[in-house]
Amino acid sequence: MACMLVAAGAAAQGHNAPREPAWVGDATVATMSFSDSTSLGAVGGVIAYRPFPWLTLGAAPTVLQRKAGADVSSGFGDLPLVAAASTNSGSGRGLNVGAAVMLVLPTGNASIGLGSGVTSVGVDVGAGVSPTGRVHLSADASRGLSAVPLSSLDAQGSTWLDVDADVDLFGPATATASLGCDFGGADTTARAREVGAGLRYALRGPLTLSVAVTHRLAGDSPVWGLAVTLGTAGIGVSPLNSGSPLQGQRQVVGGGVAAACHGRSRVCP
Repeated sequence: MACMLVAAGAAAQGHNAPREPAWVGDATVATMSFSDSTSLGAVGGVIAYRPFPWLTLGAAPTVLQRKAGADVSSGFGDLPLVAAASTNSGSGRGLNVGAAVMLVLPTGNASIGLGSGVTSVGVDVGAGVSPTGRVHLSADASRGLSAVPLSSLDAQGSTWLDVDADVDLFGPATATASLGCDFGGADTTARAREVGAGLRYALRGPLTLSVAVTHRLAGDSPVWGLAVTLGTAGIGVSPLNSGSPLQGQRQVVGGGVAAACHGRSRVCP
């Protein structure tokens, strides 16, 4: 799901924000641990353009470093492109819906495990609602439509489901919690289940600092993950919640890392 983060920018970060700028971007530094000997580091960026309040077009390049024992590989990962549309009730009380179409270009070096080597396509759909002015709930599902998953963290042939809750704390601070899992796929032992938590703090205008932590519950997801993001675009791939820690993790990894794991192209211990 190396998809894109962006569409959500207007809805997810727009809980308290004024009109969003036409151009948005961010930078993320992330690290993920899969075992004592296997880890993944990533430095990613997002640049997105909103020609209309409901439409976002963007790209999310990433540089990756994978360590597996003494073997170290580094370079660009695959490049996700996205076209996403979402509604925003403005008051935050109404139902918001969104959808995104994602195209992942094989810009990574598949020969050293940094890329899938093929072009992939996927979709993401979601819905969100705010039962109170301070609490925001959203859910979205994403799935690759090609021979490889959109994210190297997803099981082959599976659908990723993510449920998030945001709570506006004090002033410009927002806390978020995520629960996500794979559905479907041939290998049931590899289906990921994860939890995540994060804190976003609006520094000035739309400029936001975000810190997110994730933890594996089951499957081939990272045991622990940490991401720090600074920018105006959000950190995740959901059409309605760019602040999701789990979606943000999938965005920064993208389809860019391949390793032999249960017969699939995956990042794994």
